[in-house]
Amino acid sequence: MIVKLWQRLHGYISSKLRNQLITLFSAIGACIVILLTYLSYLQSAGMNRDNFIESNRKILKLVNQNLDGYLGRIDELSISLRKDAQFMDAIISKEYGGPLYIQNQLKNLYYSSDDIEAVSIYTPINGMQYTMSKAFVNLKQEATNAPQAQRWYREASQSKRFRSIESGFSSDGTTTTTPASREEDAGIGEGDGTATGKNGSGHFLIFHRILINIADKKPLAAVSISYNLNEIKRILKDMTGKSGEYIGIYNEANELFYAEGPQLAEAETAKLLKSIPVDATDTEHQSWTIGKEQYLAIYNVSQENGWKLVTLTPYSVLNKEASQARWINLIAGAAVVVLLIFFIVVAANAITRRLMKLSRQITMLGDGNFEVQSEIEGSDEIAHLSRKYNQMIVRINELIGERYEMQINERNARLIALEAQINPHFLYNSLQAISTEAIIGGQENIQEMVDALASSLRYAIKEAETVRMKEELAHVGNYMLLQQARFGERLQLHVQAEDAVMEAWIPKMTVQILVENTIKHGLEQMTGKMDVRVLAEAQGGSLIITVSDNGPGITQKRLSEIRSLLDSRVLEYREGIGLNNIHARIKLLFGPESELQIRSRHGEGTAVIVTLPLREERPYVQGYHH
Repeated sequence: MIVKLWQRLHGYISSKLRNQLITLFSAIGACIVILLTYLSYLQSAGMNRDNFIESNRKILKLVNQNLDGYLGRIDELSISLRKDAQFMDAIISKEYGGPLYIQNQLKNLYYSSDDIEAVSIYTPINGMQYTMSKAFVNLKQEATNAPQAQRWYREASQSKRFRSIESGFSSDGTTTTTPASREEDAGIGEGDGTATGKNGSGHFLIFHRILINIADKKPLAAVSISYNLNEIKRILKDMTGKSGEYIGIYNEANELFYAEGPQLAEAETAKLLKSIPVDATDTEHQSWTIGKEQYLAIYNVSQENGWKLVTLTPYSVLNKEASQARWINLIAGAAVVVLLIFFIVVAANAITRRLMKLSRQITMLGDGNFEVQSEIEGSDEIAHLSRKYNQMIVRINELIGERYEMQINERNARLIALEAQINPHFLYNSLQAISTEAIIGGQENIQEMVDALASSLRYAIKEAETVRMKEELAHVGNYMLLQQARFGERLQLHVQAEDAVMEAWIPKMTVQILVENTIKHGLEQMTGKMDVRVLAEAQGGSLIITVSDNGPGITQKRLSEIRSLLDSRVLEYREGIGLNNIHARIKLLFGPESELQIRSRHGEGTAVIVTLPLREERPYVQGYHH
């Protein structure tokens, strides 16, 4: 039913230009109304978003500044022991009073703030660790070297500031166990995603500080302080509390230190954090999608510590009021569209009358009447189209005359090309006459050489891209006869070809070029004898042609250059042109199944292997047929 209705509607619209114009402009009018409604919605939603962003911009910046101050106080507290000369003496002293002083300072640190959960001081010189924690009553002292094997100890030792900060909050909803609070029974609240511990406060971070010897940079003590959420909750109390809003605090390595609100996918939040520029100087925002929910992400990056304060608020919450106004605008826009269609119908009738007149003129042109010209009055596009139509008729008549002249010129060019072919044939006939005189004079060597040269010339001017294997081998024999007259016994040719490949098609001059390369780059570079071997065989439906020699070979560097030239098809080196020519032609004629390989070692000769599909029908240039 729907298909038939659509076919009728499509037939009605496509039958007349008038119907097409009415449909088109009506659709445009409806789109404009929808667009305006949508833009109004966007404007309203944008204003709500801008107000929300502006109200949160200063809050996030202030909160992050307070967080920087908090971290600064923690840093100052951890390094305060370094300024205590008596403490530094105590950690390296073996006297009885040394450990007592360390325990004293440990207690001072522990009771210095109500947000400290645990404090630990480790002295690697004597392998002692002192710990105070809310998880147990008394100060704990034990001999251990375990801290040195932990990641935070290595990070703090290698850091420029000799510190390491670990998160006490885990993304899976649990607080982590740390060296300073290993015996605490920590947990996390199930309700709002906020980390909570046994006492209801939970963990925020564990701050590690390595106190070093200035002279040799060796660690003298490691101070670890575990902080609960009391202070960070006080810092975040001014943050907005919209329903479904997510608040997260991350360090410069994007490790989560605090989260409040709905639990989000870890992978999506990781992508968001990576997109936040580390050099952001002010509070910024962007849109972010997690799952099927789209959020407004507002973030501030600490200039001092690089920590990120991020809030994610669902757009569905921000745009609730704008969505109600959108429906009211759509109803009003529908009434405007109905009125607009009426004016479109009147305008379409006025436009199509003039187009019908131009259509009749074009129909006459299609029937072969090139003299029909008619002006449509006016200055609009239809009148301009009519004038261009008249100019087109004049140009068509001119092109007909030019085409006739081109055909005459093409015929003359063919005559000139035919005359040019007479010269090679004249040279071939002259060589045949010289051969006859050599036979009469009893000069058989000269006669053989002239016949070989004449056959090579006839083979070269043969108008064919491909030849039979037996024809190519016969041409190579003539070519080698001429070369042996030059080099004598120094040059020997050995041909071995299977009967199965003699009728196969190969590109013309393929074997001859390879043999010529062996003479040019092998025999001419040596003083001894050269054996050139040509092997043609069939393997698995392929024709394998191998031309090898016992010449000086090719260096590894030069071989790499030649192979690179074959891959790029760039003719930059004179000696690479012959191989490149063969490589290009076999690809054109036989496609990707063909291949040219070069194997050589310096001082051990060279072998060129050409692999072609074994065909008994003449191949064609691949570019024309594929």
